[in-house]
Amino acid sequence: KIDYKGGYHIKIQRDDLIDPLVSGNKLRKLLGWWDHSQKTENKNKSWVTFGGPFSNHILATAAFCSKHNISCTGVIRGDEKFENHYLSECEKLGMKLEFVSRGEFRNKLVLYEKYRNRNFFVIPEGGSGELGLAGFDQLIKSWKEEPEFIIHASATATTACGLKSALDKRGWKSKVIAVMVLKNKQEQERNALEWLGKNHRIEFLDNYNFGGYAKTTPEFVSFLKEIIPKLSFPIDPVYVGKALYAFISEERFRPNNSIFLHTGGQLGSRSDRFKQLLG
Repeated sequence: KIDYKGGYHIKIQRDDLIDPLVSGNKLRKLLGWWDHSQKTENKNKSWVTFGGPFSNHILATAAFCSKHNISCTGVIRGDEKFENHYLSECEKLGMKLEFVSRGEFRNKLVLYEKYRNRNFFVIPEGGSGELGLAGFDQLIKSWKEEPEFIIHASATATTACGLKSALDKRGWKSKVIAVMVLKNKQEQERNALEWLGKNHRIEFLDNYNFGGYAKTTPEFVSFLKEIIPKLSFPIDPVYVGKALYAFISEERFRPNNSIFLHTGGQLGSRSDRFKQLLG
């Protein structure tokens, strides 16, 4: 129970507890890529993946590769060679960092092909893509009851599609609510159509991004300041905080058989900006 404005009952899947660095949907997406690499000619290749300087996926990949003794490279958006606690942790884990200009980073297909030509096993930004879906099968198999809604934070639609695919395999009709944390509804809908062939029973909720990725509004900051002290679990302001706001804001998500998926990514709360913002 969350003691917030009269109280809310919530069933929460604590995927943030899987691992402090390779947690939540970051691990579940990587599992599909890992399984594919072990069954193909990519088995002994070095991994490369892509992201911004505050990417949870980049850090998760570094930690995952460290545990499996895989050499890896993180290609970071911005050739000014930004330094922060995310990237320093990646380097401690053995990841080599390469910085590229924003213009080069924007053209993903060309960028990915460049690294394939260097004989890397390429993991797309965010671990997105059809191979990132398979890791959600075990999650759905572990639940005993069919939920009405599954609510989670979404940036690429990979988690939404993974959940939907796993639900279909089990024959469940639950509705997946993808709370978008940035302004890319068309992209996420397009990804779902490409990976699943259809996106029915996935709702892309686009009115809780609060200005875009890692952005906030006074309304959202006020919510975080009020609710964080009342929670028995951590949330970050970039992903899970926005999804929780959506859950609490819409009464339709409150039946006892709805599940809130905590997707991890807690390092966002350690940034200087959000420490100052939240006081």
